[in-house]
Amino acid sequence: MWLLVAMLSLSVVAAGSTPCVEARMRCAYRTGCGAALNNYMYLCNDVLSKPTTVCPRACEHALIALTSTEEGKELMNCQCEDEYCVDAKQRIDVCRPQVLRGAANATSSCRLSQLICLADAQCAMALDYYNQFCRSVYRGRKCSNKCLNSIEILRKQEKAAALTVCRCDGNEDYDCPRMQNNLARLCFHKHLKNHTKSHERGYEEKHKKHHHQETSSATDPVTVSYLLVVLCTLISSNYNT
Repeated sequence: MWLLVAMLSLSVVAAGSTPCVEARMRCAYRTGCGAALNNYMYLCNDVLSKPTTVCPRACEHALIALTSTEEGKELMNCQCEDEYCVDAKQRIDVCRPQVLRGAANATSSCRLSQLICLADAQCAMALDYYNQFCRSVYRGRKCSNKCLNSIEILRKQEKAAALTVCRCDGNEDYDCPRMQNNLARLCFHKHLKNHTKSHERGYEEKHKKHHHQETSSATDPVTVSYLLVVLCTLISSNYNT
């Protein structure tokens, strides 16, 4: 349901749009949206800093994750108040087609699914517990009761739905195929088809070449200062023209 709402927010102008300063600050000080906003500014910096005809995959994912939050959807429709903001929105508009397609298919990338979860405070906490208690699974050792419990809690989160069926594409910050295989084998006693050691080695080589680091930390004073400058870079009304 939230994916449909996010897509509509990219194409429909809301009456009485909120000023971008107000919308941005509301997002910046919410744990989930603030993390998504930080990722957006970091991963979309190349698009925002100079004209381009290409939207990097990482920027596309950051935008989709941002619009998965209530505050992020509000930013889609915020009212720009200066020329810098208008210019930034025009630049980020290059990502609109990819964002519309990607929002409709969040399971196409496990990295995208992870970013969407991290943009929600409760889902991010559940994912953090999962990462803590399932380390032995990643190492191929065992699936403990704590790990199984954290998996069940994560599965109950609405914003984690895509994580259970996502596909590894090499943009994750971990060995995605190995983790999926170990989870299936150790926690659910299944074996994934077409999964071999050579597949893992090939993935690791691709991962080293294409991995991009993201930051999902809470907003700090330096980030807040930067936000005040980049404020209206957030996508808003240009998506609605």
